[in-house]
Amino acid sequence: MKKQILWLPVQFILTCLGLFLFSGAGSLLMYDHELIIHIAKYLHTLELILKDLLDPGNIFIRLEADGKDYPIFPMLLKLFGYSFVLLMSAFLIAVVCAALLSYLSMLLPRRAHRFFLKILDLLDSLPDVLIVVILQLFIIWLFKKTGILFFDIYALGEERIYVLPIICLAVMPIAFLVKNFLFQLREEGDKPYVEYSFSKGFSKAYTLWVHLFRNVWISFYYHMKPIFLLMLSNLLIIEILFNINGFMTAMLSVAVREPSAFFIGMLMIYIPFFILFSLGQLFLTKYIGIHEEVEA
Repeated sequence: MKKQILWLPVQFILTCLGLFLFSGAGSLLMYDHELIIHIAKYLHTLELILKDLLDPGNIFIRLEADGKDYPIFPMLLKLFGYSFVLLMSAFLIAVVCAALLSYLSMLLPRRAHRFFLKILDLLDSLPDVLIVVILQLFIIWLFKKTGILFFDIYALGEERIYVLPIICLAVMPIAFLVKNFLFQLREEGDKPYVEYSFSKGFSKAYTLWVHLFRNVWISFYYHMKPIFLLMLSNLLIIEILFNINGFMTAMLSVAVREPSAFFIGMLMIYIPFFILFSLGQLFLTKYIGIHEEVEA
């Protein structure tokens, strides 16, 4: 426990250093008849980032929506808040839906369960962009049939839309999450306590929900980081397809043009979730007795 607490600041510093070095990578490679690694320009870019960090009031970001330059604060905080609401709402919906689908599928007969797995494989093979476009076209079809626009499918100017982007962002990783849940449930299903529960006369539904899912949720926590990265990349797709003036599109536009803003933006993503995952790791280690090492 003490080693983990002492190691967390080291992980944080090393990761921040890695993000700092990565933020200047746009100036490292140049093309002049051939690809050139420009070390001097890269080091100069890192030096400029350090100078800008000492006076962040002079950092500006340009939004593609109107082509205007804005001070990084509070504009980046405003964009981050909007995108964070979309991301976390979709994550909670996706996890709840995936857990319920996994639970119900385990109660299905074997043939129906296999058919459900085939549907999952089909959904998992569909490109993320195709899923979003299909949902948008479905809303347009409903509008033509009923004359009612149930959800906005495109953001105009400073307009903010929530429902359909959250639905799309939640639907896209559900197949991956369900597969993850089912894999963990199958692993837990081979353990002795499951047979013991059945021998005590408990039903399959009760054993799944009370015993297996309790342990699966613990295991699921340790797989949250790749799921979070998956949804973060999907968030960029959502913002582009819905014309959302959000945090990820802003990060994409400043990645090369404003490396200082890009570095600050990456810290805004990394720091809250580092704190969240670290506190969760310490909680599980102390109160549940899980001593598995979690990578930062």
